[in-house]
Amino acid sequence: MANKEQLSALVDNELTDAALLDLLANEPEHAEQWSNYHLIGDVLRGETPKQIDIDIASGVAAALEQEPAIVAPKPQVAEQKESSVRVVRFFKYAGQYAIAASVAVAAIIGVQQYSYQANDADQPLPVFSTVPVGGAVAPVSLQSNPQPRELSEAEIMEQRKRISAYLQDHRFQQRIVE
Repeated sequence: MANKEQLSALVDNELTDAALLDLLANEPEHAEQWSNYHLIGDVLRGETPKQIDIDIASGVAAALEQEPAIVAPKPQVAEQKESSVRVVRFFKYAGQYAIAASVAVAAIIGVQQYSYQANDADQPLPVFSTVPVGGAVAPVSLQSNPQPRELSEAEIMEQRKRISAYLQDHRFQQRIVE
């Protein structure tokens, strides 16, 4: 403590001690304090040098070496139970079968709509009877006169080929997933 006070007094030109000057010349720690005190004085007087040479890196490196090493705990791997894996697999396959069944039903309904027979056009159209607020009944038709489109044999075969290709592709995709 006495050395710091003497060093401060030496910086302020209040003390001239030859032993203290020898201490500054031989001890790097005291020389560094001497430099810091002069820098503080320059800053207080507004005479800051354009380039301040302060070695922060060595101080940070020394502080880091003194820090205890922090070891992160090992991450815990979530164990999957076999039953949950089976449930997920079941729903995956069930979803694929549901999609395939939906496509098949849509294809069947589509084929049935296209193969609408001409003799069905002779049947009367369905009529809904509605009763307005006044109580009178007015017939309402569900559709206007439909113009059935008859498919040629070639068009029917083409539709069947497309449906067969869709089903074959689905089976192939299913084998890939398994």
